[in-house]
Amino acid sequence: MNGQILTWCEGHRRCAQCLQPCKELWDSDKNQCQRQCEKHHECLTSCEFLKSIQMVKQGDCPAPQKAWGFAAACVQSCNSDTECPSSRKCCSNGCGQTCQAPANMFKGVPLKPRKELSFTEDKNGNLAVAWMSKFNISMEPVFYILQTRWNSGMYPSEDDASKWETIAYTIEEHVDLKTLRPNIWYQFRVAAVNIHGTRGFTTPSKHFHSSRDPTTPAAPRNLRKGNFTASHNGVFSLPIHWDPPQEEDLFIHHYRIYWSQWVSRKTVFLTKKENWKIIEG
Repeated sequence: MNGQILTWCEGHRRCAQCLQPCKELWDSDKNQCQRQCEKHHECLTSCEFLKSIQMVKQGDCPAPQKAWGFAAACVQSCNSDTECPSSRKCCSNGCGQTCQAPANMFKGVPLKPRKELSFTEDKNGNLAVAWMSKFNISMEPVFYILQTRWNSGMYPSEDDASKWETIAYTIEEHVDLKTLRPNIWYQFRVAAVNIHGTRGFTTPSKHFHSSRDPTTPAAPRNLRKGNFTASHNGVFSLPIHWDPPQEEDLFIHHYRIYWSQWVSRKTVFLTKKENWKIIEG
């Protein structure tokens, strides 16, 4: 998640100010960033922000005397939080450094937003997703990560739903979405994040299903034929290829193919016979 936060921050005017003027030094040499910034408060703040975003995990290191088991061993098993699994941090035990469970996991971390999300859809199918934050006392800015998952079909289903996907970062308490498809069941969840970390995502929202009628798929493109072959038992084969149309509102799962054949009779007239077949997409 830290990498995603940094990417969002670089594209956001207010947040990107925290990355300068030490961003170039950090990219080239993390140690040089710290040394060059010692006498410049603004640069030092930028350096600490970058370090926190990219290397420091949520929570505090426990007191050295509280380490036990392997965590208390006199070894240098890690150098930074990024080398420790899951939520563990690289902490001193008074004799060495080991991966340990953090203390004060949620110190300074914003509360989760209220779990009830509201949905407002306009006539064009654009959806406004909004939420309400619980009261937070935080000196640092709080921003929100919105995720969605979906399933197709007549009924909502969490068992058949896609994986959760991040679709927006924002400092507001709402997001306007313009790429949702009709005939799809969507769920959403949101997390509040600051420099200290996050308490995780809200429980999944109720399902949202657009009231807009879906448009029919466009026709396939670039129809072309392969080599014509005839077998000894009188069966003729002709492979047909095409490019699928751009998917819009509905997922394409089958194609219906029509073809005609002209049958020669004893008379001079030709008889046209139409055929069709459905194949999977």
